[in-house]
Amino acid sequence: MINLKEDTIAKKSSTLPLEFVTSRRITIDYINHADKIMRVFRKHFREPTPRKLDIDRERLVDRLLNYNKKLDAPNQVVQNIESLSQTKTQVVVTGQQPCLFSGPLYTIYKAISTIVICERLSTPKYPLVPIFWNASEDHDFSEVDHINIFMQNKPYKISYDYSVKGIALAQIRLDKSELNKMLTMIADISPDSEFKTDLLRKSKEIIEKSFNIGDFFSRFMTWLFGESGLIMMEPHYFRDLMTSVFDKLIRHPAECTQILNRTGLQLEKLGYSPRIHKKSNICNFFLLNENGERMRITFNGKFQALNESFSQRELLDLLESTPSRFSANALTRPITQDLFLPTFAYVAGPNEIAYQAQLRELYDFFSIETPVLFPRFGATIVEKKISRVLKKYSVEIHQLKDPAKLMKELAKKRMENIFNSFKNEISRNMSEVTQEAGSIDKALIEPCTITKGRIFKTIEALEDKIASKVKRHNMTAQQQIMKAHNNLFPNNQLQERQVNAMEYIMKFGKTFLTTVYESFLEADYGEHKVINC
Repeated sequence: MINLKEDTIAKKSSTLPLEFVTSRRITIDYINHADKIMRVFRKHFREPTPRKLDIDRERLVDRLLNYNKKLDAPNQVVQNIESLSQTKTQVVVTGQQPCLFSGPLYTIYKAISTIVICERLSTPKYPLVPIFWNASEDHDFSEVDHINIFMQNKPYKISYDYSVKGIALAQIRLDKSELNKMLTMIADISPDSEFKTDLLRKSKEIIEKSFNIGDFFSRFMTWLFGESGLIMMEPHYFRDLMTSVFDKLIRHPAECTQILNRTGLQLEKLGYSPRIHKKSNICNFFLLNENGERMRITFNGKFQALNESFSQRELLDLLESTPSRFSANALTRPITQDLFLPTFAYVAGPNEIAYQAQLRELYDFFSIETPVLFPRFGATIVEKKISRVLKKYSVEIHQLKDPAKLMKELAKKRMENIFNSFKNEISRNMSEVTQEAGSIDKALIEPCTITKGRIFKTIEALEDKIASKVKRHNMTAQQQIMKAHNNLFPNNQLQERQVNAMEYIMKFGKTFLTTVYESFLEADYGEHKVINC
């Protein structure tokens, strides 16, 4: 449980429809437990079962303790790690590439989802503990080099100015001056609150203790969720526990790609659009050079990494001598994870579920039992100022996704009574005309009906024209609707994908985390909660 002292800040919540949150049919079918989905996934979160495991728990516990103690993890984390020495204890894992100041909201929603699932499903026979896989070997820095917070009710991008390309995030030394500049900008553009000063001070302390992007992220997440027992880990600290995966990838360089593409064709036959299709020469792992650059490996008789080439024997020898140079890609990362972790479940976002749909046979190839895939919870935060706008104009959250359309609907509503009366009168009169004309000659009924349709189309066109004029004149309503839109759908996306958690922790303190936690406790798996703050 998230153990915080403050009172919670929200009590009521509703949900957004699943189809509004994701358009991926396979994700929707998985969450809804559609009949055909079990031809894609072996297990389902509605009927979860633990895995049969044979792992080196002693080495795992030792590595996790060593890593988390360096992060100054509290006793709750240490106890959870030590519990992994017991053969029945399993883990619920989620993961994300390291982000600045914890990144977009969905990152903390993943963490809280993992904590909630452990609390719901843990039993004395099968205890569960939460782990966050800090994917610090990811090399797409452009995805994580910025955050968004609100400035005057609009999302404002604050960037970490650092030119780097193709380098694993764990290898990028932290520019503390850049992070402190970001903190200064956050302080300048955000409103004052009782929590703001302490948050900025704590963030500065974490920056001073950190030495790279991955380390900064793990320390920040430990500060947020350490008291809830969330264990942090980075894969490069556990590389020698993954070597059997890379050994098989080297000995069978084309096999995984063939499996993935074959599974993609099977998904197409089921009516789904596969997320992954790879060229036949892709080997599904990376090699890191001395600069930390992640080199994609291809195979055409020999293994190729940029300008270097290797024989199979050379790569196997390198794996034995320097396993730290090998890194999994997005497809083989889950395999390495479930090779050495006692994974009961993985907590995935909507896009990840679609991605994981092609991994079933890949697990078979590595002789690893698949864990259960749980959809994470999601949320849209509605502050009081936004609630007032929703109430004033009697609109639903999903209507704010398209503010121009909404303004037109609101403008039409203003004239609705007048036009309804007008149309009812015309309809009554036309019925009388049609009846009289039909008594003269039944052939006249059809032209009367056509004429009535034309009249109503003309009225609707007039209604649209008047609504457009009303919309232009009603600037106050337009400004308020746009304010609500920018807050709930910043940059025309779900709030959770754009806004940084600092936005709400500054306003509400760690109470915000408790509020989300309590809302998720009540939610069904995969639900997107609307949380009123």
